[in-house]
Amino acid sequence: MNTIFTVKDLNLKYGNNHVLHDINIDILENKITAFIGPSGCGKSTFLRCFNRMNDLIDNCKIMGQLNYNNNDILQVNSIDLRTKVGMVFQSPNPFPMSIFDNVAYGPRCQGIKNKVFLNDLVTQSLKNVGLYEEVKDRLKESGLSLSGGQQQRLCIARCIAMRPEVILMDEPTSALDPIATSKIEELILELKKDYTIIIVTHNMQQATRISDYTAFFLLGEIMEYGETKQIFKNPHNKKTEDYIAGRFG
Repeated sequence: MNTIFTVKDLNLKYGNNHVLHDINIDILENKITAFIGPSGCGKSTFLRCFNRMNDLIDNCKIMGQLNYNNNDILQVNSIDLRTKVGMVFQSPNPFPMSIFDNVAYGPRCQGIKNKVFLNDLVTQSLKNVGLYEEVKDRLKESGLSLSGGQQQRLCIARCIAMRPEVILMDEPTSALDPIATSKIEELILELKKDYTIIIVTHNMQQATRISDYTAFFLLGEIMEYGETKQIFKNPHNKKTEDYIAGRFG
């Protein structure tokens, strides 16, 4: 199994607020890794380290090492990095434009103008997220006209149209109903064939259903990291056991 991200002794501060403490973790290629833990424990902050979204926050200072395919991500152009490491956010955020233009937006920004190529790319991206049959006659309608679950799948299609290697997902189903959540989970399992996925989730059942590996965060530290089955059935850390059992969080 190949390691796609290697993190060593990573610390992150917002001004004087020390948010992440000595994070060490390897993320494996073409696996789904879940980050779990109570609110405010640093999961989403750490997720944003993988595509340098924290660069956009004032007074953010990162120390330590984070390598992507053996390259220090601080030495990689941030735009190139975000092309390879896409992100899907907590609430669906389609652009206020047509369904077609939502998916074509990124490739167009990269200078792709060939209409046949764009048509094929949009069609395939929508098919890959199971949305094409639902919207094929509505491609000129606004992406905002879709249901919440459809909007989130549109956002995932927009992400994969950029041909990333990694997809970061920050609680992608927390704003969705159970049926839409189930569709997104099925999609995530399907996408694992072609992408490395890191997902932040508050839903421990979701982590058990879809992830291969799980990291448990508490107060900015990784308490435990391992195969999901082991973390949930036989945790080595008492705090992990207490959190999974619902004793806090």
